[in-house]
Amino acid sequence: MAIDPYAACPGGTGKKIKFCCPDLTGDLEQIEKLVEGDQTSAALEQVDRLAAKFPGRACLMATQVKLQLATRKFAEAAATSQAFLAAFPDNPLALGHAAVADAIAGRIQEAAAAFDKARDVAGAEVSTDLVRIAATLVQAGAQAGHSGFAQGIVEWMIDNSLGTAEEQRLLAAVVGSAGVPAALRTKARLESPTADATWRADFETGLEHARAWRLGRALTVFRGLKPAAGRSRELFTNIAILCEQLARPFEAAEAWLAVADLPGLDADDAVEATGRAIALETEADEDRSPIVPYERRSATLVQGAEGAATLDLLEDRLRHDEHFEPAPYDRSQWTTRGAVPPRSAWRVFDAVPTGDSPARLLATLLIFGRQTDQEPTATLQGFQPDLAAARSTVESVLGSTFGEPLAATLPATTPTNWLRGAQFRPASTSPPATGVPTGQPAPLDTMLASQSAALWRRFVDHWPDTPLPELLGKTPREAVREPAAARRVVALVNEGEATARSRDETTAWSEIRGRLGIASPATIEAARPLETVPPLRWQRLDFARVEIDQLRGVLVTALDAGFELAAERAARELVARPDATPADRWEAYGLLEDRAASTVEKLEVIGHLREIAKTLKVSDGMLDVAELRARLQRGDQTEIVRLLDRLRRDHARDQRVLEALAQVLMEAGVDLPGLMAAQAGGGQPGVLPTAAASTAAGGIWTPGSPPPAAPTATGEKKTLWTPD
Repeated sequence: MAIDPYAACPGGTGKKIKFCCPDLTGDLEQIEKLVEGDQTSAALEQVDRLAAKFPGRACLMATQVKLQLATRKFAEAAATSQAFLAAFPDNPLALGHAAVADAIAGRIQEAAAAFDKARDVAGAEVSTDLVRIAATLVQAGAQAGHSGFAQGIVEWMIDNSLGTAEEQRLLAAVVGSAGVPAALRTKARLESPTADATWRADFETGLEHARAWRLGRALTVFRGLKPAAGRSRELFTNIAILCEQLARPFEAAEAWLAVADLPGLDADDAVEATGRAIALETEADEDRSPIVPYERRSATLVQGAEGAATLDLLEDRLRHDEHFEPAPYDRSQWTTRGAVPPRSAWRVFDAVPTGDSPARLLATLLIFGRQTDQEPTATLQGFQPDLAAARSTVESVLGSTFGEPLAATLPATTPTNWLRGAQFRPASTSPPATGVPTGQPAPLDTMLASQSAALWRRFVDHWPDTPLPELLGKTPREAVREPAAARRVVALVNEGEATARSRDETTAWSEIRGRLGIASPATIEAARPLETVPPLRWQRLDFARVEIDQLRGVLVTALDAGFELAAERAARELVARPDATPADRWEAYGLLEDRAASTVEKLEVIGHLREIAKTLKVSDGMLDVAELRARLQRGDQTEIVRLLDRLRRDHARDQRVLEALAQVLMEAGVDLPGLMAAQAGGGQPGVLPTAAASTAAGGIWTPGSPPPAAPTATGEKKTLWTPD
């Protein structure tokens, strides 16, 4: 396609091609054709030749950077971008490309400053290339954990109608899916000064800059007002918001803490400002002390003249010791990276449990055979406290001593996540051959309940006395004695409760309140909470007083934003409302089915959904799949056969249902490829999984996370959305 000579120069100079680079029109046109034909490398080679022949041309330098980024030549792109910016310091594309180069190098704060200046220089004339740069920065910022910076760019695009609505939606989804901390999911809004403020005129100037997305200028104005405005909530709130959007998390955290410390501030507002500061402190430094490191230690195994037979005896000893359990592993993951795979892998558990308390997983043990250049070895790996607890048990069985931790870059986690991620040995879950009586919990239900209870019992026992980075190294019990630190504890408890994914977790946080002497928060009465109550407080609503249209909004918004306790309470209220529509109940029961704590509750909810499906005249295929999962877990052979027959008869052409069915059968341990091969060859398909095999559906579940969830009533999983 011919280039219009009166189009804007692709170098961001603000001039027309005819008056900027008319001698390169033909070359630019040829480069564009190569790019459209997916010949990016050829296009880059041509641009490189032209850049050498015509140095200092903005159109060539901009195109060169773009193509270098497209071909993943990041070092070259950074060098070209630096030269482009040096030659054209006020060019929005030069600034934008510099921002991308900084973001790729992990310098998100510098990227935010460069893009803010690019946006300022461009003004109302935002080029398509600058919009593409913005989209790249959204993804880079989200991946780096700077959600305020990424979300701010999305809001700028929406405010200025840049990009399509679909592009804006996808970028917002990118931010949400990157894992926005709960404290930052509520949008903070810029505040105006009081009418009698002597510094009002300057403050309004800062607001004008901020609302026009000249964030750097606005921040400079607000910083300059600190001596005059003193301890102004409006001032520090605006500084905090701007610093979030400019990827300055430390300064933003300090500003929110200043807001929280203001006299006369509402207690809930102070706690939520503190929670926001904690999230930003973590954004600034994910590895703040104290952390729980992951360790790996090695030991040389004593081997007699029998050689491999000695290792066979050792593995037999492990197999018969109740502290050990064989663990599956994929040999290809070792061989593909040129590493020698282990002979065997073992899970290491703590002391043999008593009563109904399951054994906790401590570490993983890998046994390696003799190599050409070394004796047989064992590697023990796990989080530091767990590995320390496992060492004596493992060393006594192996007859060898583990050395110092191996030098390697290994992951670490926070103490809270370490406690929440505890795993326990599952008990046997074989249901009776005839299935479980109607209304009675299945063995799998009992096993999952036991694991969940053990997890949260341990969490409640240990969390109050565990030093936490969010509390600057103090334990929650120590922190509640000081007012400012106590707000941090309450913020953590509130957030944990708001995002609780199970009733056991909700109960655990309530018990922690009692143990630390934190008062239970008051119930909030509000008819229209979407407009008056921040989302982190929605679980405290008196839902009986919430208007029906607001109740619908709270359900959807809380679910998408990850405030699951509020969503569940809204759903329970909605199904009880006489004025709720069938569509309302369909949405609400869909959530309740997803969060059902047992197969008994799940089947009850599915029954309600079936009645609504008849009213709405929608397919019940996904309900059949959801019920099949529950029946497989219960070992209800008659119902399993009935459901499979109905799925074959009524939903054989529904691809979505078939994909969900395949997933359920694979979870249950059914050999689908073998089953399909048997049917294709005219053989008889294998018998449906027995009750014992059906419990494999719970095999991929780990304590600290919910059991594998059935599809929602609509067959779709929810996505995170950042509410206003």
